[in-house]
Amino acid sequence: MPIPKPKQNEREDDYISRCMSQIGSEYESNEQAVAVCYSTYRRDKMGKIKDTTQKVMAKIKYDTDFRGIRLENGFEDSCWPGYEAIGTKELEGKTVPNCVPIQK
Repeated sequence: MPIPKPKQNEREDDYISRCMSQIGSEYESNEQAVAVCYSTYRRDKMGKIKDTTQKVMAKIKYDTDFRGIRLENGFEDSCWPGYEAIGTKELEGKTVPNCVPIQK
């Protein structure tokens, strides 16, 4: 099942509950499913930040909070809103999705 998207103005705890009820059984552990839900919610909120400095700071916090945690079963839905994964790239010794702006 695809990871649900946060609804507009949905509180974090409400989203996490809804997300876990939909995808909780699809992951190896409950902790991994929770991490996926939290990361999806935070990535959605980061995508709505307009100020470049705030966006960079939010991305640094996101990367720090989720470092070393496998968040997806694959690379689908692994980029910020408005970006898509086109292949992969090496970053700090890890294979990560190559997120590029969606061309219109």
